[in-house]
Amino acid sequence: MNDQQTLIDLVTTLEIGPGAVAGNLALLPLIADRHPAADPPRYFLYQQAQDAGLISIEEVSEAGSVGMLRVANRADRPVLLVEGEVLLGMKQTRVLNLTILVPATSVLNVPVSCVESGRWHSISVEATGKAAVNLAPSVRAAKTVTVARSMRSARSFASDQGAVWAGVDRILDRHGTDAPSRSYADLAARDSHVLTDLATTVEPEPGQVGVIACVAGRVACADIFEAPEVLASMWTGLIASYQAEAAMSDTKALGARADASARRWFRSIAAGSPSVGPELGVGSHLAVVAPDLEAAALVHEGRVVHLSAFPAHQSKSPTRFVSPARRRN
Repeated sequence: MNDQQTLIDLVTTLEIGPGAVAGNLALLPLIADRHPAADPPRYFLYQQAQDAGLISIEEVSEAGSVGMLRVANRADRPVLLVEGEVLLGMKQTRVLNLTILVPATSVLNVPVSCVESGRWHSISVEATGKAAVNLAPSVRAAKTVTVARSMRSARSFASDQGAVWAGVDRILDRHGTDAPSRSYADLAARDSHVLTDLATTVEPEPGQVGVIACVAGRVACADIFEAPEVLASMWTGLIASYQAEAAMSDTKALGARADASARRWFRSIAAGSPSVGPELGVGSHLAVVAPDLEAAALVHEGRVVHLSAFPAHQSKSPTRFVSPARRRN
């Protein structure tokens, strides 16, 4: 089975359960076979490896590069770095451009975007961990579409750094966050408990591997992982990021018509046009474009390790790959 068919099979066979609604945020569970997998994932998540001292993430050189970090994996198995995870410390706060399986006992340069435009000096040699709140879906969407464009046109995974900074500014301003260096991490530091509380009241269902997040009656994004235990480990940071988006919109429940639309939207991933990116780490990187969505997936050994999907990006402006030298004072 090829990687495209693996993705199609997943999207067409997952059960979409009834949504859990909290204010203007609705979470539709994506449920796989309720029987546990015979062969669970054979990799560490970033935080697991970080806590065990098995991974280090640092600047690629003394001078550093805004769009690239170096990962040293000392574990005897791969480590999963998930798109949207916010890495703290170093010369500035970064977010991963795509989901990557870093091979066992290897060193790999990984593409990232800056989510702290006002700082360029080291506060730690290595990343000190990740923020409690993943990057908000609207900023992830802007980043994902430009990464896909650079993948197709330049065979790279670069993002439109200007679009990411603009998205972070919008989130910080709408939340009224005091962020002197314009760091997305300041949102998590200030509102962490407010944003993460929802994750303690809404828990994954048995067999749930993913979720469609809808804000004010519209799809914000979908995230799917290969096993329930992976989703459970990522749950708090993901739900908090969806809540960060929802807190900026007027309250509106997910009605029956919007619910049906969200379900059709998700199934339409299967009919999208895929393209395969260059090799980076373990597995294949797919970008999928359909009339109403943009998606990215990491596929390895007949399994979709992570799939993220967003409503079609509305901007018609060309992607602007901002020079690393451009930063705010």
